[in-house]
Amino acid sequence: MHNISKYTSFGKKSGMIKSLVFLLIFISCTGLFGQSYDRSYLHHDIMVSYGLPATDMFQDINSSMLDDKFPDMRYTRDNYRGSGIISLTYRHVSKNEYMFWGIGASYNQTVSDIYNVGQLEGELKRSFITIAIEGHYRYQNMKKIQLYSGIGIGYTFGNETLVPTTHSGNASSSGSINQFAWQINAIGIRIGNSIAGFAEFGYGYKGIINVGLSIQLY
Repeated sequence: MHNISKYTSFGKKSGMIKSLVFLLIFISCTGLFGQSYDRSYLHHDIMVSYGLPATDMFQDINSSMLDDKFPDMRYTRDNYRGSGIISLTYRHVSKNEYMFWGIGASYNQTVSDIYNVGQLEGELKRSFITIAIEGHYRYQNMKKIQLYSGIGIGYTFGNETLVPTTHSGNASSSGSINQFAWQINAIGIRIGNSIAGFAEFGYGYKGIINVGLSIQLY
């Protein structure tokens, strides 16, 4: 009986040791491969942001109105000014909390001077509204820091008006600039809890640098 009790006690200890080793391995793997993953169960993300530079300050945007107005195609733009890109985005967080998908809207306007063969022709005013669907992958989710990358695809509705100089005697001209839009976020970082600040670095309809406020809800 003594030997049986001894072996039973040893078996229990051995089982406990195996369970402990397995638990330690699991925790280690979670730390290494789970990327300090902290489940928040916050499945709705509302974001308000401001991006720079404005859409047509760094993208080549074709204008049929200007092409018709100056058929020799020798016009240039200079003295850019205007607002950055204001965006409102809703994202849904998937059950595994790695994937985000949603919809966003962006708005910006610019003003610039138009020169044709070195001659000032007037002031060009533009405004853009972009509607897009977006998807992101969150590859790091620590307690207060999240890292992610993603893309967006949508459509931009733009309007432009050329206001001629007062001495030219010409009438104003208007046109539309509608085109497909896209955004690539190389890296985004969110710092905070349910209410946090974020910054995204990429290229597209939200600019090159996009910063703002994020609110994650149940």
